[in-house]
Amino acid sequence: MTAPRVSVLLTTFNGAPLLAETLDSVLAQRFEDFELVVVDDCSTDPATPAMLADYAARDRRIRLLRPERNLGIVGARNFGFAACRGTYVAAHDHDDLSHPDRLGLQSAYLDAHPEVAFVGCSVTVLRTDGRREQMADRQTTDPLALRWLLHVDNPFSWASIMLRRAAVERLDAFLLPAFEYADDFEVYHRLLRVGDPASLPEILTTYRWHAGNTSHEVSALLDARAARVLEAPYAAWLGEAAPAAARLAIRHISGRAAPDTATLARLGGYLETILEGFCATHAPAPEARRRVEAQAAGLWWRLTRASLRSGHPRALGVFLGRTALRRGPKPSLADLVASGGIGLLRSLWR
Repeated sequence: MTAPRVSVLLTTFNGAPLLAETLDSVLAQRFEDFELVVVDDCSTDPATPAMLADYAARDRRIRLLRPERNLGIVGARNFGFAACRGTYVAAHDHDDLSHPDRLGLQSAYLDAHPEVAFVGCSVTVLRTDGRREQMADRQTTDPLALRWLLHVDNPFSWASIMLRRAAVERLDAFLLPAFEYADDFEVYHRLLRVGDPASLPEILTTYRWHAGNTSHEVSALLDARAARVLEAPYAAWLGEAAPAAARLAIRHISGRAAPDTATLARLGGYLETILEGFCATHAPAPEARRRVEAQAAGLWWRLTRASLRSGHPRALGVFLGRTALRRGPKPSLADLVASGGIGLLRSLWR
């Protein structure tokens, strides 16, 4: 059989409640040169295997795999990846949705950019109450800025990623079991050694936010393993402080406000050092450096804003003291005044 251009890799375990809509979203792609590799990781409910068998019988693009035993998230993804035949592999979770142009736009981008190892896209978050939110605050199409973001946070949703299979095959392994739950974040960092990251501005994926998301159930373990990913690059710039800096970055950069101004100041100090180390390592041209600094400035203000609005008005002084993190766009005067006022009021109510 002729290998397809794209393999969509979807793993599931007892996913019947949301699986049909997910499968339909893949099968409705306008781009047609793909296979859908589905790994049923030994589901214990009768509905999931029955649904998958029905879909596979009706659509020859589906290749249904079932290992002899339950492999877990990383094991199932590795098992499925080994069976993928496409030049590109599109990651997919059993509860997320691909928009009709996703495979076409991402594969065309990888065709046109051979230096890119993986490409994401903008993502809509669909909450259980029907509200939709775009994950746009960290989105950029600049490969160097994406590299920077990967050193302070994870700007990608796994179900938005399309991988160049040849780039993955240059690694020693695909996903590592020791980093399960942060396995995607870890492989992005290894892929940075063989190619660039990229992200399309179009919204091509919907992430369905619900109580059963794995990230909710194992958030502490996910954070610990994500911090381990950051320790390696941080070690070159922070030495023995790298583990503490990585834990602090993962704990607070994703949106959780620093508990006090001393913690915010420590985080700001680490971020300044990481920014300078990153720029020294990559030696970007002036315009490229300004784009990275703009990302860093936006991040620093978001961290300060969260601290201010949680009742720490002195965070503004910490913000102003980190000049290297303020080289990008400045927050508006209205946001500064509002955030400072909210922080002052909350500090008085304590």
